[in-house]
Amino acid sequence: EVPARSAAEFLQVISDGHSERTTHITEANDSSSRSHAICQVFLRDPSSGKLKGKLTLVDLAGSERGSDTKSHNTQRRTESAEINTSLLSLKECIRALGQKKVRMYHTEAPSSL
Repeated sequence: EVPARSAAEFLQVISDGHSERTTHITEANDSSSRSHAICQVFLRDPSSGKLKGKLTLVDLAGSERGSDTKSHNTQRRTESAEINTSLLSLKECIRALGQKKVRMYHTEAPSSL
């Protein structure tokens, strides 16, 4: 957790996190996210520190069709394949949660989440 005591501090924390993101030019997009990001905002009572609310923001790396990656170099094609694999893994996790499976062990692929 990174505390932010003002709107300006909060925006700086968001900016710092955004600067850590990886983007590259792809066939589909001039600035494609090549990494996943999760930002959780906790709202706490200033006097007690008690949690009053939580907002979770998720930005997933860009998924690309195989046909859009033909002119990419080997590194970019590998990266695209890994992103697509991690998105599939995430989809399966969400599906399992929707089916109310209490325990889930996912080992299909190395996680890049």
